[in-house]
Amino acid sequence: MIKTIGIDVGYGFVKVTDGQSGYSFPSVVGEGHTKSTFSIRPNQPMLEELRINIGKGLNFVGKAAIKHSKFVFRDLSYTRSIGDDFEILFFSALSLFCNESRNDFNIVTGLPVERMHSHDDLVKRIRGSRNIVVYRNDRPVNITVNIHEAQIVPQPLGAYWSQFVFHSDQEFPLHDEGRIAVIDVGFKTTDLAAIEGSEYIPQKSKTVTVGLAEAYSNISSSLAKEFGLEKESHALDAIVIKRSVSVAGQVFDISQIVDHAFEKLATNVLVEVN
Repeated sequence: MIKTIGIDVGYGFVKVTDGQSGYSFPSVVGEGHTKSTFSIRPNQPMLEELRINIGKGLNFVGKAAIKHSKFVFRDLSYTRSIGDDFEILFFSALSLFCNESRNDFNIVTGLPVERMHSHDDLVKRIRGSRNIVVYRNDRPVNITVNIHEAQIVPQPLGAYWSQFVFHSDQEFPLHDEGRIAVIDVGFKTTDLAAIEGSEYIPQKSKTVTVGLAEAYSNISSSLAKEFGLEKESHALDAIVIKRSVSVAGQVFDISQIVDHAFEKLATNVLVEVN
């Protein structure tokens, strides 16, 4: 049976769903190893221990990379063509829906508005059959992933469909007339998309290099200045969500630092919109 899967390989997080269940994990890749990652918690979720080999070496992915890898990498290059990090993240996400030795998929994924011209290149990178090794209960398992069809859409359409198309209990009514502006703030970039009469208008849409990475940079600088902490972007995710940081066993509230960084980001996005 062919499964239809939606994947968003973002600069900050990878999101994947089959329409019934979904997963999200940090877009982080780290060096892999075959040492046992013994946990005192039984039945450790796959999401916590993502480990994969797509044919070019073993890698930890997401939270597992942050926990177990000496070298951790988050690719923020515009084309995402450095190494194989995109493919590692992509197939790690798909592996969460692989229950057989052979797994068949149709894929829906997205590209930033101004990178839709690389549609064909992305299809070539992911379509077809690939043998990979994943880990289940700390043991390697060989599986085959076969992608039959790959549909690439502008990333902001996901937010539009989620709000207006897929929810029957719409909070905001859908108007066929007039223009709808979608502001999709990502980790590296922000997409500004125009929708008219339920149709995406590429000529009135664009991508700007403003995103959460800017806010994270400001937060990191503030933490270094006030607490003497040096934090990589992937290590800030939990800190930003919790709005607190632990220093020498003492927990400090950093809500003001986070709020200030996001206010500056919002201002920069509004400047681009206007």
